[in-house]
Amino acid sequence: MKDTLFREIRRLGKPVHPKDLARRFGLERREVRALLADLVAEGRLERVRSRYRLPGGGQLVVGRLDLAQGGFGFVIPEDGSEDVFVPSHRLGGAWHGDRVEVRIVREQRGAKRTGEVQRVLDRFRRTALGTLRFSRGYAWLIPEDPRLPDRIKLVPKGLETVPEGSRVAVRLRYPEETGAREAVGVFLERLGDGADDPAVETRAVILKHDLREHFPRAVLKEADRVAKRPVSEALDGREDFRDLPVFTIDGADAKDFDDAIHLRRLPDGSLEVGVHIADVSHYVAEGSALDREARARGTSVYLPGQVLPMLPEVLSNGVCSLVPGKDRLVLSVVARLTPEGEVRDFRFAEGIVRSRARLTYGQVEGFLEGGPLPSEAAFLAEDLRTLADLTRKLRARREAEGAIFFDFDEVKVEITPEGEVALVRVGEARARSLIEELMLLANRLVAKTLSEKGLPALYRVHEDPSEDRYRELGEALARLGYRLEEPSPAAYQAVLRAAEGRPEAQVVAMLLLRSLKLARYHEENLGHFGLAFRDYLHFTSPIRRYPDLVVHRVVKALVRGKLDEGRLQRWRARFPQIAEEASERERAAEAAERELTKYYQARWARDHLGETFWGTVSGVQNFGVFVALPNGVEGLVRLESLKDDYYRYAPEELALIGERTGRRIRLGDAMRVRILAANPAVRQVDLAPEEVESVERKEGKKRRRVVGPPEGKDRPERPVKLTVNRVYFGEWQGEEQKDRPQRKKSKRR
Repeated sequence: MKDTLFREIRRLGKPVHPKDLARRFGLERREVRALLADLVAEGRLERVRSRYRLPGGGQLVVGRLDLAQGGFGFVIPEDGSEDVFVPSHRLGGAWHGDRVEVRIVREQRGAKRTGEVQRVLDRFRRTALGTLRFSRGYAWLIPEDPRLPDRIKLVPKGLETVPEGSRVAVRLRYPEETGAREAVGVFLERLGDGADDPAVETRAVILKHDLREHFPRAVLKEADRVAKRPVSEALDGREDFRDLPVFTIDGADAKDFDDAIHLRRLPDGSLEVGVHIADVSHYVAEGSALDREARARGTSVYLPGQVLPMLPEVLSNGVCSLVPGKDRLVLSVVARLTPEGEVRDFRFAEGIVRSRARLTYGQVEGFLEGGPLPSEAAFLAEDLRTLADLTRKLRARREAEGAIFFDFDEVKVEITPEGEVALVRVGEARARSLIEELMLLANRLVAKTLSEKGLPALYRVHEDPSEDRYRELGEALARLGYRLEEPSPAAYQAVLRAAEGRPEAQVVAMLLLRSLKLARYHEENLGHFGLAFRDYLHFTSPIRRYPDLVVHRVVKALVRGKLDEGRLQRWRARFPQIAEEASERERAAEAAERELTKYYQARWARDHLGETFWGTVSGVQNFGVFVALPNGVEGLVRLESLKDDYYRYAPEELALIGERTGRRIRLGDAMRVRILAANPAVRQVDLAPEEVESVERKEGKKRRRVVGPPEGKDRPERPVKLTVNRVYFGEWQGEEQKDRPQRKKSKRR
């Protein structure tokens, strides 16, 4: 078997993870690791982090450049091998986020690999924002992003009437396009003079992240044309679900309803659950103008006060939306389950539905807590009780299988009609969990089927934590008194359960969360670590996610028996690029949502200057501590503001330690703070500690302190996980995961 593994790795020609080999050959992962260790000992393979490859196989590496503010960077290889350090003088003209080919120039045991950029394969950034300056007869952009060059020369056209000091957006043109020695900027538009304006800030974020705000005329015309097709013309071969009690559950402000459900009790005591998803692929033909635009957008973007949909409104909020009382085309997963949540069988079907009711999470949550349903939906009462019980058991099964559940509350940003900022805590946990579990079930069944049949697909993958992250996590947890076994979802969940109810519970949760990799799309089924799923993909939101639409086309071809070899080969060739594009657009959308959220948080803080709140320490650095308020607003308490002692930074303990008193300020500590200042333009909130008085029991004296709630008082509300108008069910995509503390020493400003 050892020789078989060696031949397979040689055939693949790239680093391979043991779990992929275990899955391919039906072996236990522990057995595979032992065989690979023998091959390493024999010198036939070498281990690079968690993967194995042929010796000397890493001289040229392709990956994304992650640039630090200090000017140096790290290339994150696409093959999953160890990151490559790139000094500032070896960047070769590459900018942050670019896809590059790097040559390894030094590789020492126990040290970071060092490389030199050979060429830029794909530019990440197309737009830059900054301040316009004139100097020595030239126009210059002083970029807002500190990871960009200090200044970028501008083409003078269009700048004749733009005053110096204006905030402007420019389109970047690189040397490979122009033949020049350096990149230049082409003026796009003026964004004002720097005054705080939410509309201008939203426009700036859209431009900065290359989001598409308006649809081309050809796309709108095509959408209008296909939306007028009568549903009656598409009924041949479709299953009719219109006699079943199909209904939707969404947020109160939702406008696009892409999923509906039904429950039917079968004579043998089992339960039939239907998950009906809008058949967007019926209207968006592969290769059409609509399809090309949807692929370029990748996802709908939910900004505070504005939505940039993936599809034109006539589709997303019109004929594809499963509104009550209207016939709508769907692609359905119909599963038969036992009352205990075990799947007996399932099938896929092209169908037609007519929703009987549109319920909100708030209505369902109120009902599950003992309140009434709206009169028009009262007939669903028994179905909702049964589904709530069933999905509770599905969740318990996932937990038993090792799925990781982080117990953070969520807050979303809403803009009132008067333009005021509202930070609203997301509740309705049971109602949201009901829908979440059914969507996860459908996604999982589709992934399992396509994987077993060897059909091309876009999987949602979440790989194991890197060895470096796992080692750092284990060391940090050990200092808190916790032991982490081998990196597995079950081990993570065991640590969370052990910390539950203890003072350091939030610290433990944050450490675990920050150790995880980002979920992404991939053409190979690499599993989902966080969900503890071997098979997983996105199927349930084709209105707002392009990968779901792609998967729909594969499932429909399977249902119709039209999986000819030509189509399969075409998909296999295209899906890797689509997966990469979709992952990039998702990251851009999330970055835009997060950035604009921080802007509105700072506006909220500016409206509450001088007010005091209990918060939770969410970050510790050598220059101060970050404190998160219960509504998600995060600000910095600078080191010089901690006047009760002189504090030094202890990175090994993730704490500030008082030199005189020995007091520790750690992640998860409660701290009462006052909002000192706020600058929305730079997304900055400054806090000052508000000392609280407590009694020294031994001496009977009073003392002042800056951390911990006052005696006899409850601890403050726990910190929240921020979201923007959309809850990402089942996957943690918060900012914590995107930080790379082992690479950057950014002050997060």
